[in-house]
Amino acid sequence: MNDVAFEALSALLTTNAKIVRAFDAKIGMHHGLSLGELTLLRAIGNRPERKARPTELARELHLSASGITRALLPLEKRGIVRREPDPDDGRASFATLTDSGRELVDDASTTASQTAERFMHRLSLGQTRQMIRLLEEIG
Repeated sequence: MNDVAFEALSALLTTNAKIVRAFDAKIGMHHGLSLGELTLLRAIGNRPERKARPTELARELHLSASGITRALLPLEKRGIVRREPDPDDGRASFATLTDSGRELVDDASTTASQTAERFMHRLSLGQTRQMIRLLEEIG
């Protein structure tokens, strides 16, 4: 059984690499973002006030807080993200999307949905939901 488990995870990792490469190419070409950057920006934009502390983003995205901070720096330089000090904690800050950042995320999300459809079109809605459940079970 261990060989089958290893084969399954190897297939999952290979598929993941293909998907990330395709998303990076498509989103990068059209919007100048990587899939990781879009995922980060969407995590900020999906918050109720469209702002989040780097530590919150790190927990949600399973990355380190310093990794999130490093990922935010070029996005901030490009005017996509803005840092706002936390009024309750002078040591902390929030990352927020700028107006142009929100527009970019909306446009890039449309491209991402089209790219996802290219991979998922052979699966029914039920199969897709089952895949989500199985991946959550593994994770």
